[in-house]
Amino acid sequence: MKKQREFAASRRDTALTLGDPRMRTKLKREMLSFESVPKRGERVALLDNANLSTGGEAREIRRLHPEWKKLAIRLTKDMGLRLCGIDLIADGALEKKPRKFRILEVNAAPGLDHYARGGRAQERTVEKMYLKVLKSLEKN
Repeated sequence: MKKQREFAASRRDTALTLGDPRMRTKLKREMLSFESVPKRGERVALLDNANLSTGGEAREIRRLHPEWKKLAIRLTKDMGLRLCGIDLIADGALEKKPRKFRILEVNAAPGLDHYARGGRAQERTVEKMYLKVLKSLEKN
């Protein structure tokens, strides 16, 4: 599996196994099986999530529409948290005002280790983020 080799090369401990019952369930809902052959260029989702720990990929967003920030702050406060990670799926660019999106989960203790293992640039980004969070918590 190409993806599995990429994970190993980047030291990600993600392991996708064909024995995972969630994959069989997902394929069955799509009226597919492990024996199905997708059309050229067709992508088949094996799981109903996009978590880094199950093979999802992170994209760093440099410009974010202010409404996304407001949404994240509101969700954090609504959950009674001071810090959290919000996993979502959105249609369209995040530089534009939110239109259609789904919140997958709110993580009270978000882990960034998978992202940080993506390379030195990602590791520095995570270090800066944690430093900013710690300085912010120190003020309160």
